[in-house]
Amino acid sequence: MGSFLNVVIYRLGSGVGFRGRSKCLSCGKTLTARMLVPVLSFLCQKGKCAHCGTKLSWQYPLVEIAAGVAVVFSAMTEGFLFTSGSLVSGLLALLDASVWMVLLLVTVYDLKHKIIPDRLSLLFAVLAGLTLLVKYRYGIFPVAYIPIFDFVPQWIDLAAGPLLFLPFAGLWLLSRGRAMGLGDAKLAWGIGWFLGFSGGISAVILGFWIAFFPSLLLLFLRGKHFTMKSEIPFAPFLVLGTLAVYLFGIDLFTWTIS
Repeated sequence: MGSFLNVVIYRLGSGVGFRGRSKCLSCGKTLTARMLVPVLSFLCQKGKCAHCGTKLSWQYPLVEIAAGVAVVFSAMTEGFLFTSGSLVSGLLALLDASVWMVLLLVTVYDLKHKIIPDRLSLLFAVLAGLTLLVKYRYGIFPVAYIPIFDFVPQWIDLAAGPLLFLPFAGLWLLSRGRAMGLGDAKLAWGIGWFLGFSGGISAVILGFWIAFFPSLLLLFLRGKHFTMKSEIPFAPFLVLGTLAVYLFGIDLFTWTIS
């Protein structure tokens, strides 16, 4: 899966279809099967193309490793292990892993191109919505779901997607796209459905907090090269906030960690 994600990252939006064999981006030579073994091929070839010797990007093994780790974390979080686990936990682990594959795509693509393709945002929202529906069907509430007040209905999680989308969309509209991209708003919709109301808002707040410090550091270190008008991809920080809530059950409304 991680190897396929690298293909999507390079080919999506480039005009090149997803059919056809993988080739070296420098010499154009077709890569053989032994050159495409995740992680191991990169190490055995010492990070270089076996044909022309051009250095390969570290993106290849890092994405492959991250994809593998995402599957393990998904299985552990949903309680689906090799020795135990129900059909429902297996289904949720599969859905969670799929969600993290898409979020991994979004993160790397946004870092490279500073844009979030609509098809990825839509796929994320669909997978997150399916995850939420399965959890409601079997009485398993989203990660970090803790009612804020007694009068907040449990179905508020179903509206979490649109509720998180609206503030981002409003900021995009008022600033005419200068303060926030619409792609971030679409991503927030999926986060709301994936983590529920309290978890989704906690993830967004954490994303802003995480983004603040590196942005401030760049302003100090890079001077004229990085100013208040410079663009910085925000999706990776939203994904980091989502990861923190998913793994540790952080709920900023009640200041708890489950």
